[in-house]
Amino acid sequence: MLTILFRTIIIYIFLLIIMRLMGKRQIGELEISDLVTTFLLSEIASLPITDTNIPVAFAIIPMVILLTFEVSSSWILSRFPFFKNFLSARPATLISNGKINRKEMLAARLSLDELIGELRQNGISDISEVRYAILEQNGKITVIQKEEKKPISAEKMKIEVCDSGMDRIIISDGYINRHSLRALKMSRADVEKILKSKKIEQKDIYLMLIDDAKNVKIFRKDGK
Repeated sequence: MLTILFRTIIIYIFLLIIMRLMGKRQIGELEISDLVTTFLLSEIASLPITDTNIPVAFAIIPMVILLTFEVSSSWILSRFPFFKNFLSARPATLISNGKINRKEMLAARLSLDELIGELRQNGISDISEVRYAILEQNGKITVIQKEEKKPISAEKMKIEVCDSGMDRIIISDGYINRHSLRALKMSRADVEKILKSKKIEQKDIYLMLIDDAKNVKIFRKDGK
């Protein structure tokens, strides 16, 4: 029992390292070569866990080989893009100027219900509003609206707005997030100064946010 436990922990940690080195893409964003590698890794990793007669090294060595192949092939494809067409499908234009391309729909084996569902998820209920709908290499559909159908923006209205950027978590349940501090080029002393001015203790904070414009939002553990 302990042998299986230790084998599982070793394979789990090693898989985490392998997947981290492969990159941050999610399953829905994987291309064909990435998906094949992921399936192989899962199969190889399960062998020494289910069969204690198989040495752990028999799983680790193939995983290292797959990682090496995946990283090297990604490097080659980034420098010689024309090779990519052999490993993955090209983007397909499903809708052009409000008209559905039936030939591309059949080639992609995509139903009309799926296409309409993707449009709804992009906030579009009328196909005539679509300039382009493109099935990308990673399986996702990019939808581009016609210019006259796009929502009115402050830029189009020539209105000046203050862009405060995004909120970053500075304190979470009483603990300071150093990564966010570095991103904002702030120090722990800066945070302490803010807390002192607001007369609140760090341990009493449930969530503290600061955006790129240095606007501060604080949520206390007592709900205030």
